[in-house]
Amino acid sequence: MKNILGKKKNLEFYNKKGVLVYNFYRNSDGYCCESTYDDRENELTYKNSSGYRYEYTYDDQGNKLTYENSDGYFGEYTRDDKGKELTFKDSNGVSRGFGIPEYTMEELVAKLGNFKIKKL
Repeated sequence: MKNILGKKKNLEFYNKKGVLVYNFYRNSDGYCCESTYDDRENELTYKNSSGYRYEYTYDDQGNKLTYENSDGYFGEYTRDDKGKELTFKDSNGVSRGFGIPEYTMEELVAKLGNFKIKKL
């Protein structure tokens, strides 16, 4: 990637709605970088002049679902219907669960069907 604008200038492109869709810039490490964005200005791709890259995906509400970098490292999120993060796992085996919803007995039956509770 070649910095066609010099050291101090950025290049930004916007769609007809005025939403940023592309950005070319120099970061604090001196690398030339470029990023692409969706119609909500969520970053979809990032790459720099050293060849390092990231790719991201999002749900319909704009919450990050996955990412992967040029080294093969990736992460994946699960979310509830309100976008709250429930779990996370990555390629290094790190996983965590949080924000696990609490259900009433009626909600559990509706989600799981009929079941019996066995007393110990």
